[in-house]
Amino acid sequence: MTLKQSDYVLGHTPIEQQRLIRQARFLAPATEHFLQDAGIVSGMRVLDIGCGMGDVTLLVAQLVGPAGRVVSIDLDEASIDTASKRASAVGLDNTTFHRADISTFSDAKLFDAIVGRLVLEFLPDPIAAIRQLSRLLRPGGIMALQEPSWKVWLAYTSHLPLRMAVTTLLRDTFVAGGANTEMELPLHQGFIAAELTPPQLRLELPIGDSPEFRGLLHDLLLAVWTRAEAHGLPLNKLGDPATLASRLNDELDTHRAFASFVALVGAFARKRVD
Repeated sequence: MTLKQSDYVLGHTPIEQQRLIRQARFLAPATEHFLQDAGIVSGMRVLDIGCGMGDVTLLVAQLVGPAGRVVSIDLDEASIDTASKRASAVGLDNTTFHRADISTFSDAKLFDAIVGRLVLEFLPDPIAAIRQLSRLLRPGGIMALQEPSWKVWLAYTSHLPLRMAVTTLLRDTFVAGGANTEMELPLHQGFIAAELTPPQLRLELPIGDSPEFRGLLHDLLLAVWTRAEAHGLPLNKLGDPATLASRLNDELDTHRAFASFVALVGAFARKRVD
C-alpha cells in the first residue's frame, strides 16, 4: 500500500505546493460543510491522512477548537514542513504533523475521527487502506473521506470542446500514473469492508466563473504536463501551449458558460459500537 513519491502524478515541487494551496481555497467550502455534517465538533481528536499543504488540517483544527487536537500525516517531508509552518502562522497550536505512511501509521491512542481529501485515489488498494485506518478509530468514531469523480466533471464540460479535451487529457494522465479517478464505489466498498455503519454518500461539483477559478484547469494541466508527455498523451491536439490559457477563457466567454472542477465524492460513517 506504500505510495512511492516518484509514482505520485503531481510531484512535490514548490510550484506544486502553491498550486495545491490555490486549489484548496475553492474546495474548502464543500469540505467544511461535509465535515460538519459528518459530525466533526469541538474537543475531538482527529487524524488527517495525506495532509499535503495542511488545508484540511486547518479546517479541522478550527472545527475541533482549542480543546481538540489534529494529528496530520503525509509521506512528503517538504509538505509536512510547509503545513506545519502554515498552522503556526495562523496561531493553530492544536495541530501536530508527522511524516508517516497510511499503511503503517499507528498511535498509542485511538482517534475520535479520521478525515482525508483526495488521498486514497493515489493508493493501489484504497479499500484495504480504509480497513487499516478503521483500526485507529475508537468505537463510535467517525470516518469522513472525500475523493474524486472525474466522470461528473467531464459530463459538465462536454459542451465546451477545448475544456473537454484538456479535462480528458488530465484524466488520462492521472489514470496512466496509477490514480483511481472514479472513487464512489471504492469508498462505499471500503466502508462496508471496514464494517462501519452504512455510509452516507454525497457528491459536490465545484463551479465558478472568477478568473482564479477558471484558471484551475490550466494550472492542473501545467502541473502534469511533463507526465503527460512521458506517457505519450496527445498534448499537440490542444494547440499552441502559449495561447491555451486565453483560448480556454475565450471558449467560456463565447458559450457564456461557467467553469467546473473535479467533483468531490464524500462518504462518512461511524465505527460500530459492539
